[in-house]
Amino acid sequence: MKETTYDKISGGHVLIIILGITVLAFLMLASVAGAVPFAYITNYDDNTTSVIDIATNTVTSTVPVGIRPCGVAVSPDGTKVYVANDDSNNISVIDATTSTVTSTVPVGHAPYGVAVSPDGTKVYVANQNDSSVSVINTTTSTVIASVPVDYSPSGVVVSPDGTKVYVANYGSNTTSVIDTSNYSITFTVSVGIAPYGVAISPDGTKVYVANYGSNTTSVIDTATNNVIASVPVGWSPVGVTIAPDGTKVYVANLGSSNVSIIDTATNTVTDSVNVGIAPCGIAVTPDGSKLYVTNAGDNTTSVIDTITNNVTVTVAVGKTPITLGQFIGGPVTASNTSRDTETDCKGIEDYVPDYAGGAVIHIKNRVGNDIVVSWAKEGSQKAVFQVNIPAGQTRTVTAPSGSYEEYIRAGCSWYIVTDGHIVVESGYEYSLEYYTVVDNNTIVYDGTGFKQIPDSQAPKI
Repeated sequence: MKETTYDKISGGHVLIIILGITVLAFLMLASVAGAVPFAYITNYDDNTTSVIDIATNTVTSTVPVGIRPCGVAVSPDGTKVYVANDDSNNISVIDATTSTVTSTVPVGHAPYGVAVSPDGTKVYVANQNDSSVSVINTTTSTVIASVPVDYSPSGVVVSPDGTKVYVANYGSNTTSVIDTSNYSITFTVSVGIAPYGVAISPDGTKVYVANYGSNTTSVIDTATNNVIASVPVGWSPVGVTIAPDGTKVYVANLGSSNVSIIDTATNTVTDSVNVGIAPCGIAVTPDGSKLYVTNAGDNTTSVIDTITNNVTVTVAVGKTPITLGQFIGGPVTASNTSRDTETDCKGIEDYVPDYAGGAVIHIKNRVGNDIVVSWAKEGSQKAVFQVNIPAGQTRTVTAPSGSYEEYIRAGCSWYIVTDGHIVVESGYEYSLEYYTVVDNNTIVYDGTGFKQIPDSQAPKI
């Protein structure tokens, strides 16, 4: 079996084996402190999407998608990822909890940019070769409208209130403004030459358009739909994103292999950061602390610390990562619908936890085979680690010597293993108990049993 070593903590090694089960990634831990999102990098020339865990800056999975993927967007709750496939004329819908494509939606010709509405109910896709924007209903995964725009649309963004969609039209040097109430064009704004990426301020008052052909970024006042500034940046700007607090705009310059940082108060470039070769895509983490820049020329993603404006990590990804759009999503959210019935952490199905004693957890109407394994120091809720283990694999994690309590998370409910404490001695490997999925409704533990606990007693990262 494959082994993966986690070197977060020094001390004894612990061997964890899971049989017939998929363990939830950190993305699923919305009710646990420290949950983090992922970055989804589309690799244009190998037809895949690389998934980067931004906590570790490692590629955790590579998802096959359509032909020549480029644009990408993540649903507001983090459960779905939408990938625009330029040469197969469709959108791949990835389940973020399993990193698998669950549906494929045909759209227009050469789809490029993609964006999701703030409520997650609509996806907007810019189709370059037929100069249109497809509107997808995310519940039915069907196209419900097609909006004609100017020539060769590329980037697309939705206003924070969901009422407007802004489309950068590469071939006509304009930005189209779509009214989402009736899917009609209300304004067409002249910008720079060959506009590519587009971003909107958190308050919705400004739109920023990266103009590939004029080495500028246009600033549009959304109240008047006028360009109020044209900011010189690097050569051949492609991607653009904005800090969550709205104070900085970041532009990826393909021709000069750097990122320009614009102060939104003055509309001037205050700094530039050298990255990899031919940067295209750029996105900021939800907390604003990091930028991820996809470098199409050297098949990497640069990670920039936004405090120091330095590249801290370079992550190898697939071939020709273009990745236009906001490709980083927030953690998956979850909420309780009643005392007895909860919404699954994946936001997909409902179930009722029904602890039956012994060594079995029964979960009604369970669809996914997902759990989390956590260890916390005896007498403490501070988790030393929470680990994601694919079915049939073995992983080695590192923990300091000491006594631990073991926790299991099934869906949205926490359980503590009642076999007793696990003692780790420095320098030794320990094999944990086995967990087996009998069917979609039953998880069996090869030990004494579980005890369900409230979320308030769950381990915290």
